Amino acid sequence: MKNNFKLLLSLYTLLVVGLSPFALADSVHQSTNIGDDGKWEKSRIRRGFTIYVRDREAAKSDILPIKVEGIINAPIASIMENLRTVEGSEDWTPDLLKKTTLKDLGPREAITYSLTDMSWPVYDRTLILHNKLHLDKERKLLFVLSKTVPHKKAPQPERTIEAFVGYSNMGFRPVSRNKTYVELTAFIDPRGSIPSWLINFYQTSWPVDFLEAVEKRANEHNNPLRPGLQTMLDELLSLMKWDAETYTPLASARP
Repeated sequence: MKNNFKLLLSLYTLLVVGLSPFALADSVHQSTNIGDDGKWEKSRIRRGFTIYVRDREAAKSDILPIKVEGIINAPIASIMENLRTVEGSEDWTPDLLKKTTLKDLGPREAITYSLTDMSWPVYDRTLILHNKLHLDKERKLLFVLSKTVPHKKAPQPERTIEAFVGYSNMGFRPVSRNKTYVELTAFIDPRGSIPSWLINFYQTSWPVDFLEAVEKRANEHNNPLRPGLQTMLDELLSLMKWDAETYTPLASARP
């Protein structure tokens, strides 16, 4: 199977768009803590990223959720701005045919539609995602949360299948001005007739390819972070007791 199959699975995170200032606290807490009970099995280390799959008993599904941890060599502000920007996403996302905003709910939240090209005879896949930004104050991570939602105005091209994203949680924290820690957990079902064992096989490779594409884009297009997101980043740095200018711990926070 060509590489664009795994890009189907990564499409759900493509340019995820900001997060809701009014999201219910309980649902956000539950979402960002999926998989934090330790029921993960280490699969491999790939190009510096550690990849885990969900314990089969805990997963309760033939398709296994995944978790990835590592460092992106790019500034967190540039990463967040590029993930928030829908326009031009086709320029850096392999096999992405189209990505549009169905409903813009502010700088931290939106509903998006994506269409990705698949190799024959696999049908193209569509995704309708509700994307939100959430600051986890306890874990000190700036999360991009995405999940599949229904939308009456979404295009319905012939010979396509809508993929399903149960959850996608990408958490970011600066390590320095130009390095960012990332933690990604996700459950994605491409649907259709693709066997679950093949999906599980590709899930140990697509996250790294996607995160490396994010890294490349963030370094090539280091645009200023929009004010609505900058406020959340400033709050994260304050929680970390870091200087917002130097991206280093404040003198009062040093041992």
